[in-house]
Amino acid sequence: MSAKDTMHGHYVASLGEALYDCLADQIGVPVDKVESWTPYPGGAPANVATGVARLGAGALFVSAIGNDDLGDDFVALLQKRGVDTSAIQRVERPTRDILVTRKPDGDRQFAGPRRTSTPTATWTHPPACFPGNPNFLIDLAADALVTGTLGLAGGPTADAMRQAVAAAREGGHTTVVIDVNWRPVFWDDEAAAKSAVLDYIQQAHILKVTDEEAEWLFGIPPDQALAHPERVLEREQGWRGVLVSAGEKGSAYAFRAPGGKLDMSGVVPVADTTGAGDAYLAGFLFYMLLSGGLDSLVADPGKLRRGVEFATACGAFTCTKPGAIDAQPTAADAEALLADKGRVGQ
Repeated sequence: MSAKDTMHGHYVASLGEALYDCLADQIGVPVDKVESWTPYPGGAPANVATGVARLGAGALFVSAIGNDDLGDDFVALLQKRGVDTSAIQRVERPTRDILVTRKPDGDRQFAGPRRTSTPTATWTHPPACFPGNPNFLIDLAADALVTGTLGLAGGPTADAMRQAVAAAREGGHTTVVIDVNWRPVFWDDEAAAKSAVLDYIQQAHILKVTDEEAEWLFGIPPDQALAHPERVLEREQGWRGVLVSAGEKGSAYAFRAPGGKLDMSGVVPVADTTGAGDAYLAGFLFYMLLSGGLDSLVADPGKLRRGVEFATACGAFTCTKPGAIDAQPTAADAEALLADKGRVGQ
């Protein structure tokens, strides 16, 4: 039986930005020295939606995308990947694009939007298009709702995100997953950003952070966040679990078992390369759905670790070529990588 047969009617709703990452063609030079850029469709929530669909689960993407050629291309790509685009607004503003430089080691650095003076589609979600709208299904049917925090800098977008998360939690069926995905370039005031993010992530069932974000938010040194992810989990009693990603150093997890007891945590090294965070999260969500949901996954420590291993393989596979969406694996790709390396971490 295929994953699609197993998970028929189950899906992940991903809410947030769709944009183009314009990657510098010249590596290791500052933004003002870059001579040319290559655009790739991206935005963390869009990446998660396409990643989940690529693996074989249902995915709904909730966003605002410009009514322009770039927006047309983006929607067509989402549909080609099997993502449900019925909750996407098309708005009369340009589709957003972001300049991304690359360090000599290949690591990416966000340099800011290409257009700084023109409002773009990413920040235009009116709150009315979410809870209360007859097409709003997140609080009724989605197995998981995924958001980042970047939209908290965007006025109406922030209102929509908070309403959607509240509705999902009140519905009682949906697992709320928040990926911090800290991008300082989008904020004018870091202190205000930190306050907004700390308030928002209290609503998560599962929190995903990098080791550096754990230090920024909670003062936990990166090496400690990776070695002892339970220290992150202990920061909020309402969380069911946390995922800590640390690039080439691997990832860690800590989850509360049924009944609230903390007895499952671990570190999963990366076999070869730096994991890609959005593909990693998509892989974990896919495995969670395949396992029958969060309760079923955390009831079995072995299954939980296998889910993190699978997620890590998804992240590693995505680093094999540029473009967050183009490089996403199928479930067979991820399993083949696990088989090739033995289990990740062994």
